[in-house]
Amino acid sequence: MDQMVLKAQQWVNATYAGVPGYNPCTEDGMTGWDTIYSLTRALQHELGITALSDNFGPTTWADLQAYGPVGASASNMNMRTIVEAALYCKGYSGGEIDGAFGLDTCGGLGSLISDMGIASHYDGLIANADPKVFKALMSMDAYVQTSGGSDMIQTCQRWLNDAYYSRGQFFVGPCDGHFSRNVQQSLVLGIQYQMGLTDSQVTGTIGPATEGALKTTAYVSNGSTGNWVQLFQCAVAFNGYDNHWGDNGGTYGSDLAATVTAFQKFCALDANGAGDYETWMSLLVSTGDPDRKGTAFDCMYPLNPTTIKTVKSNGYSIAGRYLTGGTSKVLTNSEIALIFDNGMSFFPIYQEEGNKLSDFGYDKGVAAAQAASQAAEGFGIPGGTVIYFSVDFDATDADIDSAIIPHFKGINAGMPIIGTYTIGVYGCRNVCSRLAAAGLTNRSFVSGMSTGYSGNLGYPLPDNWAFDQIKDFTLASGTSGAVEIDNDIASGRDLGLDSVTRPRDPNDGFYTYLIWLEARAGQWIAQGNNSRSATLLVSQYLRVRDGLNKQTFADDVFGSLDQGFIDFVNGYPDMPFAAPLRDPSYLWDSDPDHFGASFGAVVSHGRVSDLTGCNLADFGSWGGDLVSVLGQFHQSGLSDDQAYDFAMGKMFTRDDNTFFSLSDFLANMDAWVLGHPAQQGSSQPLSTGFQSYYASVASSGKRCTDFYRIRFNSDPNTLGNAAISAIGRGDDQTNLIRAAFWLDQFGSVTCPTPQSMSDASISAVATAFRDAVLQNCSL
Repeated sequence: MDQMVLKAQQWVNATYAGVPGYNPCTEDGMTGWDTIYSLTRALQHELGITALSDNFGPTTWADLQAYGPVGASASNMNMRTIVEAALYCKGYSGGEIDGAFGLDTCGGLGSLISDMGIASHYDGLIANADPKVFKALMSMDAYVQTSGGSDMIQTCQRWLNDAYYSRGQFFVGPCDGHFSRNVQQSLVLGIQYQMGLTDSQVTGTIGPATEGALKTTAYVSNGSTGNWVQLFQCAVAFNGYDNHWGDNGGTYGSDLAATVTAFQKFCALDANGAGDYETWMSLLVSTGDPDRKGTAFDCMYPLNPTTIKTVKSNGYSIAGRYLTGGTSKVLTNSEIALIFDNGMSFFPIYQEEGNKLSDFGYDKGVAAAQAASQAAEGFGIPGGTVIYFSVDFDATDADIDSAIIPHFKGINAGMPIIGTYTIGVYGCRNVCSRLAAAGLTNRSFVSGMSTGYSGNLGYPLPDNWAFDQIKDFTLASGTSGAVEIDNDIASGRDLGLDSVTRPRDPNDGFYTYLIWLEARAGQWIAQGNNSRSATLLVSQYLRVRDGLNKQTFADDVFGSLDQGFIDFVNGYPDMPFAAPLRDPSYLWDSDPDHFGASFGAVVSHGRVSDLTGCNLADFGSWGGDLVSVLGQFHQSGLSDDQAYDFAMGKMFTRDDNTFFSLSDFLANMDAWVLGHPAQQGSSQPLSTGFQSYYASVASSGKRCTDFYRIRFNSDPNTLGNAAISAIGRGDDQTNLIRAAFWLDQFGSVTCPTPQSMSDASISAVATAFRDAVLQNCSL
């Protein structure tokens, strides 16, 4: 409880208790909307408004503007006191909350204005709250970074406030380091002002005029400078990418161009590294450019020999169709044959209702999984195929917590144990991202064309997006081949199904990508760069392709990097899509970047002679991940007797709250079963090894037993002792690297050695690893 917030609550309640329409706030010393609403009604009363409201609407704003700044010279003491009270609710000094508006109040107001990023608009001591600042005080927006916030997003928020504060329709936005709907609106307003629109013309939403300006005047690229670059940098940052702001922003350098290229590749755009129209739109709107041509589509009505010619002639190759849904949209065996006969593939969607909150819940999720899997089995759709379960409404975070997550837990529980299907979701960006983070879905079909959904505004594309639905229209309108479709952009993460008897391997794209990399490695070696094998070169590219695994000690652990080869590959034209790698047993993606690093460690250092010990081959694979789990336990503050349960909850999980996820475990196993033979002299290409181990559920299971045999001699005691060595007592080199790793991951926390971590906690975490390996490998 904050005593000054309590005093503010007591003052506003006592002062306005008899005013008609005033609602008292709870006097608990805690800032919240309850208190802000009371202060807003108090302000309205002082402005002469009789119909009081929680909402700071246009009448309140107009009257406050007419009143002018509020400070030490204002004649209305209550107005001055409202500012003082509101400052404390924002976490700043407001003086004695008596209307004196003294130096403490001015100091608090100055700090607030500095945190808003608008200090350049003031000179000397700040003794007045301008109307825009007063309006900002009547909100719950934060102007300091809050938990999980981003420095670069906060920099952009403050720059937007400073750059457009003087414009009439631009109000102070939050500076909390988080992208949100309000921040998105501020960015669009900035773009519209930069276009030259007047206060009466700006809207804060993307319309035809704004689109036109983005096409004609907003193009930026390497070497560009000025406000358009800064606005573009903000858009890049708000999508979760490094904006390379520099000292003051406004310079488009090669680093920004490289980041933009990565974003463009992620969004399946033309990867030219420039801020062109399509890139601007993908940064700003959930549809991106709504007229962009996709290669996938979904449609409600069954395709026939005439309409399928229409979609095929328009360049579409993947159809989204509904497994069930009555005669209006039901899939049939003959339609599946028609799709395949025309050289196309399809992806199945399941939707029975699903367009309101009451359609969702755990039991309904179980029923949906059973109905969808039964229908898919009836069509002969093979296990492992992604089925997209629909969330066809604007679900809020509260809806997701209360119903959508339980629904998808039910879907996971309701899937058959044998021949199960991969679970995907159709929904807005926030729904897709939240379900993926909870480990409940593997692929996302994004309802991007629902631009008004709150779950699409202020949220980036989910990492696992497979399809992005951006526009609906009718092809060949007025002809016999007319067909209404939704135009979908395909990322390549789901190639669709092209056979119900000989199903396409979902990892074909990854194998193609590996074979292409192996060809580049062969070229590099043929040019005389023969200090590394082709498999090691390919693994090194996987290791650093996304800018990861480059810590100061990385080469010591993962092997010396051939940067020349990395540059050679990046400069080569027509690289295929870096498709994901999905384990056929777990129906979950491995992490090729993690594999690349761990494979390098195994090949560079080899297996330790005493299998109960540990060396850098272990630390660079499973051992480093295990150290991270120990670090997370150390940070949790839990007691030693809770270490085992804590570690078990962090290992091999599908959630994103761990440093040792299921994706990491899969990558570690692959690194050992493929890396140990390579370290012993095998020249087998990685593409061959992966195809062997990922061919079936049985081969995936063999990979588990091979890992257990190669590294731990198929002995649980050896496994447990090796785990203790990895986190408690390795060789001197491992201990040194582990200390550097610990500091890199967990700041200045003491290095995890037996001297600083208890034997009990080390033993418990090691035992958890042993048991998790045995359980997950069914050993």
